[in-house]
Amino acid sequence: MFNRGACGTSFHLLCNEKDRSALQIFKLGVVNHSNKLPSWSSQQDCCSWKGVHCDNTTGRVTRLDLKQQYLEGEINLSLFQIQFLSYLDLSLNGFTSLSAPFDAHASFSNVQFLDLSFNDDLHVDNLHWLNQLSSLKYLNLSEINLQNESNWFQSMQLHPSLLELRLASCHLTNINPSIKFVNFSSLLSLDLSGNHFGSELPYWLFNLSSISSIDLSFNFLNEWLGQHEKLQYLGLSENMFDGSIPSSIGNLSSLVDLSISSSSLNGSLPTSLGQLFNLKSLFIGGESLSGVLHENHFTKMSNLEALVLNAPFSFDLASDWIPPFQLEGISLSNSNLGPKFPEWLYTQHSLVYLEVPNSSISSINGDMFWRFVANITQLNISKNKITADLTNITLNSQLIFMDHNNFTGGLPHISANVIYLDLSRNSFYGPISPLFCHKLGRENNLDYLDISFNLLTGGVPDCWEYWKGLSFLFMESNMLTGELPPSMASFIDLIALDLHNNSLSGHFTLDLSNITNLEFINIKQNNFSGTVPTKMPRAMEVMLLGSNQFEGNIPTQLCNLSSLIQLDLFQNKLSGPIPSCISGIPSMGGEQRTSHYPFEFNLYNKGQELEYEDYGLLRTLDLSFNNLSGEIPAQVFSLIQLQSLNLSRNHFTGKISREIGSMKNLESLDLSSNELYGEIPGSISSISFLSFLNLSYNNFTGQIPVGTQLQTMNASSFWDFGAFGVLYSLTGHGGMYIFGSLIMLQTNFSVT
Repeated sequence: MFNRGACGTSFHLLCNEKDRSALQIFKLGVVNHSNKLPSWSSQQDCCSWKGVHCDNTTGRVTRLDLKQQYLEGEINLSLFQIQFLSYLDLSLNGFTSLSAPFDAHASFSNVQFLDLSFNDDLHVDNLHWLNQLSSLKYLNLSEINLQNESNWFQSMQLHPSLLELRLASCHLTNINPSIKFVNFSSLLSLDLSGNHFGSELPYWLFNLSSISSIDLSFNFLNEWLGQHEKLQYLGLSENMFDGSIPSSIGNLSSLVDLSISSSSLNGSLPTSLGQLFNLKSLFIGGESLSGVLHENHFTKMSNLEALVLNAPFSFDLASDWIPPFQLEGISLSNSNLGPKFPEWLYTQHSLVYLEVPNSSISSINGDMFWRFVANITQLNISKNKITADLTNITLNSQLIFMDHNNFTGGLPHISANVIYLDLSRNSFYGPISPLFCHKLGRENNLDYLDISFNLLTGGVPDCWEYWKGLSFLFMESNMLTGELPPSMASFIDLIALDLHNNSLSGHFTLDLSNITNLEFINIKQNNFSGTVPTKMPRAMEVMLLGSNQFEGNIPTQLCNLSSLIQLDLFQNKLSGPIPSCISGIPSMGGEQRTSHYPFEFNLYNKGQELEYEDYGLLRTLDLSFNNLSGEIPAQVFSLIQLQSLNLSRNHFTGKISREIGSMKNLESLDLSSNELYGEIPGSISSISFLSFLNLSYNNFTGQIPVGTQLQTMNASSFWDFGAFGVLYSLTGHGGMYIFGSLIMLQTNFSVT
């Protein structure tokens, strides 16, 4: 079909009608929430549709590339009926099902490239449709669940033209170790990483004469692959190898990239590695590896560009040694490099990535070191014992990890290049204003800043208008004083703010409601006063305000924070009742959230202060150590997603609602030291995950409930301790259960 121009001399070739029809059938199964395919509806010519490529001469569709378009729904493989389609890429989407509605005997001989990878929720139980793709050269089904397809290997066998096969993280278990030869003998690249293959390597793997790349990482293999002279890439990380790395690894003379790691590996590295003259990238990891590395471990590695040795190796290198390589990246974490920063590293003038954390380094040549790292993009010298004064130093790397050292003096300056800066757990002292208010900081790209756990003093400066791009700001555990300045409300992209364990004071009057991304705030262990702050964004997930001087009632505005998963008002001066609207917080109630924020924080839970690495995994409510009163509203017990509830050390009265049994996720419950009375509801024994329960120092009567979690309670499980009354305790199912009363013998439990 042609469109003729106004002068009758030019034309535009429209797509073939059969091709268009097949594309439309595919689109019927696609869920397109992000509206990434508007042209598929608005334009008649399918050759102008997004992702569709046609032959300029024939107008036939030859390629469909819809990689990473946020598409969901069904993959309808009627696409294969597009006669001249040779390339199909639907990777990095959210498809959840696949259908192949075509004749089982049909042949689609033109398809050479097929990529359906990283549709993580896609389960495929049958690969029979692959049999019809007789010309397939590239196949990538990585991250698709194939655990129910027991004949996957037979499907691969039917493709002698296959050059590249990627089946990473497909939940495969059977690799057919007894088969000696395969039909895809021309294979150049094979990726079977991240599956569940057992200890033996299959015979056929040794007979792939043309293979140049093999990745078997993240399996359960314990057999080495010691031949294949043409092999250029070999990935064997995270397997079950034990013993030493064999010297035969040095026979793989064509290797360009080698990756080996296992927690069971031991011994030193074979010196034969130094003979791999083509090697560009070397990764060796294993916590049980040891030994000393010498120059002959690197003798012929003149092409080496990336060196990663994640193991406790020691280095015995001449002080004037000049390596044969010029590295672009090096990581020697958990090694024994120190005590001085190695001189040979100063010869590496092409470095953009330097990582030597936890490497026993305690001293650096100040001027030389800072000049050397000035042009390095990523610098990681954390968890060493380096002592140096950084008062007049300007840091320039984009990503900087200098935490857990002994750096002293004032905070350094930073250039506009710095994006990530971690200076935590050092001995920096003095005010923080030189960093935040210095003219060098007024134009910056800083996204992450951690200066926590230092000795910093003085007030919080009013210079935050220059730091609007910060997403994460951690200044906890210093000695900062005074009130928070108004400019702290000028952040645009802030996600997390942690100021806890300082001596900050005054009313918390900042209006943070316009910082729409703010999800985490921790101002615990300060001296803030006045009423509980309420001007928070609706996206707020964690509010940790404990150990301050806040007073008045718990504001009902907190009930509007629909994403809240943790609220800590511990040890303030709050009074009045718990607002009944608290049941309207969906993230504590019926709605489940899966946020993950991997930074550490402490939380009082299960009767003790615990350290957590990801606040997004917890649902907690702590109102303990206040002057709250009235009955505990039944709405509190409708917060069924809560894992920890602490209302201890208040003046609550009345009975515990039987609705408490609906809190099926509860792991820790503390209602101690109140004025509660009546029987403990039997429904409490149905909370199957409960591992800590404290109901002591109340006025309960009746029987101790018997059930799933409490059924091991008996008279011999109790004992008397404490100066102010009877404190009954027992341990069962790995948990602690504490009951008792304020006045001795006032509790009338009976045990049956």
